[in-house]
This record gives sequence, C-alpha cells and structure tokens, in this order.
Amino acid sequence: MTFRISKMLLLLLGAYFLTFMQSHWHGPRLWLGFQPDLTPALLVFVGMTMGARYISTVALATGLWLDSLSANPFGISVFPLFLVGWIVFYIREKIMTKEFMAQLYLGVIASLTVFLFQLILLGMLSVNPMIGWEIVFWSILNAFLCGVSVPLLNFMYKVFIRWFSHPPYEPNKWLNNNRQIVRGKD
Repeated sequence: MTFRISKMLLLLLGAYFLTFMQSHWHGPRLWLGFQPDLTPALLVFVGMTMGARYISTVALATGLWLDSLSANPFGISVFPLFLVGWIVFYIREKIMTKEFMAQLYLGVIASLTVFLFQLILLGMLSVNPMIGWEIVFWSILNAFLCGVSVPLLNFMYKVFIRWFSHPPYEPNKWLNNNRQIVRGKD
C-alpha cells in the first residue's frame, strides 16, 4: 500500500467522520440553533493541498453522504462542493494559501458560495426552502465557522505529515558537522 492510497483512505475516513458528526451530533444544533455544515471547509482544504482526483472523490462522497443523512434531495450537494473545490484548486497558485487570513477568507467565501448554489439548485427543482432573515444569519455564522475550520484542517494536516512521513534523506550530510581531520607531522 503506497502513501497515496493511504492518504486517500485517511481523507475519506475523515470526510465520513465529519459528515456523520455534523449530521448526528445534536450539540451544535442546540447551542447555535442550526446544524453547521463544514464540508465546504474540507473542500477548500483539499483544493489547496491536494490534487484533482482527491477533490472529485471527496466532493462526490461527502455530497452524497450529506444528502443521504439530511432532508436535501439526493445529489444536490455534490455540484456546489465540486465547484468550490475546483475553483480553489485552479487559483491556489495565485493566492497565498499558507497565510491564515487567506485561508479564513477562502473558507468564508466557499461556505457562502455553496449555500447560494444549493438555494439556486433547490429553486430549479421547485423545492421551497424556508428563506428568511434567520437563514441569512445562520449562513453567515456557518461561513465564519467554515472560515475558522480551514486553518484548523491545514494545521492538522501538517501535524499528520510530520508524524507519519520520514524526513528527506541527504546522503552527504555528516552527523557531526564540527568534526575535523587534523593532519600534521605527528
């Protein structure tokens, strides 16, 4: 098993855990008044750090898992998540993805974009969602939570890479750099 397969497996297990927890853990729903959706933050993180097949796989899996565990029509979350992940993937060379504030802004914008695209798709399917001032407030609060989650996911990724990968091998590096060979008559 190569590291690429294990990274995909670890990513899918984390996405499943995130989707399951946000669908079945009722604590945030009782404290905040709504159930936060952190999958846009996950797709922003995957778009910043990984390749195209990771984005496609995670968007498809999390979108279908989220729709099967919620009242959404089946498959409506896949396209907005996929779109956000691909946009971040295409612009990641042009933005400062290592900066905290850039990650925060990307998470906020991605969450609001996914929310708006889901509303548009629900309108196209003739499903009448409850739209009011409360849902606008909840979407802004959810966007803030997604914005905070992206730097947190990036930090956890760096910790896992440090724990589970080897340092690069340098064959010409001495273990003790202050060693000298002194040559003389004696």
